[in-house]
Amino acid sequence: MPRFTVAIVGGGLCGLVLALALEKYAPDVDYQIYEAVAELTTAGAGIGVPPRTLFVLRELGLESALLKIAGNGEKDRLNILFRKSDQKEGYAFIDPTPDSTELQWTFHRGELQKLFLDHICYPERIHMGKRLASYTQSVGPNGRVELRFHDGSTAACDVMLGADGIKSQVRATMYTQLANAAQNAGRAEEAVSLRSHINAVFSGSSVYRGLLEREAVVDDAKSSSNMLINIAMYPISQGRILNVAASITNPELEGTVYEGPWTTEVSREEVRREYVGWESEVEEVVQQIGSWNKWAINVVKDLPTFVDTRVALLGDAAHSMTPFQGAGAGQGFEDTLMLGILFGQSVVTKDSIPAALRIYDQFRRFFAQKVAALSMQSGLMQSLIYPELDAAIAAGRASVTEEEYLARIAENIERLKEWRRGTDVMEDCLSAVRLLRDTISGE
Repeated sequence: MPRFTVAIVGGGLCGLVLALALEKYAPDVDYQIYEAVAELTTAGAGIGVPPRTLFVLRELGLESALLKIAGNGEKDRLNILFRKSDQKEGYAFIDPTPDSTELQWTFHRGELQKLFLDHICYPERIHMGKRLASYTQSVGPNGRVELRFHDGSTAACDVMLGADGIKSQVRATMYTQLANAAQNAGRAEEAVSLRSHINAVFSGSSVYRGLLEREAVVDDAKSSSNMLINIAMYPISQGRILNVAASITNPELEGTVYEGPWTTEVSREEVRREYVGWESEVEEVVQQIGSWNKWAINVVKDLPTFVDTRVALLGDAAHSMTPFQGAGAGQGFEDTLMLGILFGQSVVTKDSIPAALRIYDQFRRFFAQKVAALSMQSGLMQSLIYPELDAAIAAGRASVTEEEYLARIAENIERLKEWRRGTDVMEDCLSAVRLLRDTISGE
């Protein structure tokens, strides 16, 4: 007899890692995964996994399997080089030494998803073609959550976890219900604010993405930057493939609603026009990639809560962010670790699930939203936009050479990544457990 039942909405990366975390830390809890699509695919681009997140995957026993598909070719460090390349003879302004290289792995998203799926102990618990339409919660200490799907079927659980991505139906339903409750209570302004969180908004950045066989280019992948434009390249699939992401940013469009499809196929010529006059390697890579997609990077605005009683959001459903820290997927994995560890505590019963979710919200929302803000700042820096310094220069309060400007940019790029090395996700989890025990014992 399971201690309680969990419905995971979404069978992507975070949904699968959440299942792995529950299998390890809460084996006496029953989970079921409900995925909208009829079949999981291996499509996708590259993602990076920084040090804090590496700990999560190691903790779940995946390190040896992950190294076999990592872009680093079974090495655990990735040199990240920044160049000013919007000219024929570019130069590096961040050129790391062996001592300063960062512990990081890179992966093809599809290969990573397949690996997680292969490690699931109970694949029969994954239900495909189950697109959530809505849910309701019953009140009381033994409350339940009832899920309704578009095919007319239903399911019930003690706690529902929404890992259904940036266009999350769980988030849409949660914030619609919260807004309606506020409206009915006469809090009209609060209701308007809550409804503003139902849908994602445009970050102001779009990314051209393409994949290229590594043999077609020189050995050293570069990250290159230009005013408002930057291009990043890094290896995936054991180094066989180069992931190329060319970003264009318009800060004035941040927070607007993006009109049109978020992902479209574009011609090589459209991408090439953005990089005329750049270093020869950049032009060569752009020319050699035959298939490009343009992704409008939408984000989830800072939510006032990740939870509502017996329902919680995680991953992109909770905090979808820009890719400029390479941390979006990793923050979702950290969500899963904390949920798995909290649910593994024997003090968590059907009655105390809401208390556990409130503690999850208290720890994870602050941290994930902080990382999202740092990622936005990193995107500007990587496009050589330094708002404070630019304003000082425009007002005549500062005067710097190009080299000095780039040196300031380099300092800030490194500063914005300090959290990746100086914080500990397990310590956060243990602090959450201590607070959970104190909270439940005091009730």
